[in-house]
Amino acid sequence: MEKWMREIEQIKQVTNLPIICVKVLEAEISQTQQEWEQKGWELVSLGSEHEMAYLVLIESTQWPATSRSLLSLFFSRTKENAPLTLHEQIAAWLQSFVTGSRLAPPERLDLVWPWKEARLSFLLERSRTEGTGTWESLQSCLHPFFRETTAYTPGSSSLAFFPLSHAYSVLLLPVSILEGSEEQADLLEWASGLHDLISTEWMEPVRIVVSAPVHRPSALEKTVYGQLLLSRTLQHYRPHVMVAGDWMYPLERWAASLPKETAKSIANELASLMSVPQISTEQLETLETLFARQLNVSETARQLFLHRNTLLYRLDKLTEQTGLDPRQFPDAVLLQLYLLFRQH
Repeated sequence: MEKWMREIEQIKQVTNLPIICVKVLEAEISQTQQEWEQKGWELVSLGSEHEMAYLVLIESTQWPATSRSLLSLFFSRTKENAPLTLHEQIAAWLQSFVTGSRLAPPERLDLVWPWKEARLSFLLERSRTEGTGTWESLQSCLHPFFRETTAYTPGSSSLAFFPLSHAYSVLLLPVSILEGSEEQADLLEWASGLHDLISTEWMEPVRIVVSAPVHRPSALEKTVYGQLLLSRTLQHYRPHVMVAGDWMYPLERWAASLPKETAKSIANELASLMSVPQISTEQLETLETLFARQLNVSETARQLFLHRNTLLYRLDKLTEQTGLDPRQFPDAVLLQLYLLFRQH
């Protein structure tokens, strides 16, 4: 990269225009690029050497179009000849989970990308296929969000962002940036806050699946692949769920794993065992909330903003209609399975 350094100095002397080369660890490429872009600088070339990355940046507003067009003559890196940076290798590896090609992880990944602490994986799924926003444009919202809400340390390799496809991207954060909490309720709260930010700032709805803490880079394969499976399951069985943890919805994940003929056979068998009339939207919401609260009537009433007696009346009415009491575990299992397979 010494050649680049010499060329940058020559360009500065000849043009008197702002241009710089920043040297960082490969794992810090994404964050460093975002920090400079927020200052009004633009990445024009990227190279790597001995596990270090070199970013050539210019201050966009100061460069005339004619001068910018000449930069490619000085800083070029053909895909055929130059090795991929570590960031690019990781991105290609994660992208293969979406395409189904399942590439092997980068060689010695746990050694060349050392983590001092566990990371959280946030899978972001674009909810509208016709969305026009780019994942790159979304990144400008992420750094300020975490800088304002956490003990953010400038220059640290805290945030890693990997677009996987038009529909999916992955955001990786160390546990400490979320104040070190590993409680599932806290992880979901952070995911909800991130969802609200993106919906407001990016103006596109997204679904977010947050993972339990991941303790080493190579474990991302199992984590991200599992998040993708859950995301696709939610599309089918819980389309209105926009924030979830990868430990949630085990029943739906099991149903999604079944062959279509098996699922159809189960649905027919359940229909022959019980006679369930048309269930209203209100009753469906009541059942789903009751199941989500582990059949706890008081918690369900609180979640639905109902008086406990009003909820008990609803449940008694359901029992009259179906012959099944959703407060009893065996009946609740049958009702949940029936609703799951009847609707889908």
